[in-house]
Amino acid sequence: MHEGFWAWLLADKGQLAVAGALGGVVRWLSLREDWRDGLVSITVGAICAVYLSPLAIPLFDSVLGKIVVDAAARHSFSGFLIGIGGIAVSGLVLDVWKARRRQVSTDTLPPSAKQDKAND
Repeated sequence: MHEGFWAWLLADKGQLAVAGALGGVVRWLSLREDWRDGLVSITVGAICAVYLSPLAIPLFDSVLGKIVVDAAARHSFSGFLIGIGGIAVSGLVLDVWKARRRQVSTDTLPPSAKQDKAND
């Protein structure tokens, strides 16, 4: 069990997860959030780095290819950047989704319920 975890941690996806988690740590410390928000930042940073990296690494490769020559270092740095920005992007998507759901639910209310909701 432990050998499998360490093998995964040292593999590419594990390295991306660590880089994303560390990006979450940087975000947490720079925003001076409490420890619960910090745990969320670390977790979301790791998840975003693992699952968004296949989409983002080709973009980062074209930008960072001449600056960071080593591909493994470039991928880790990409995971780190995704970890920092992943929570902001996922929060934005969730906020837009919630706002849209509120708009749709308000649009489907009968006129009398809209009046009551506006008075609240």
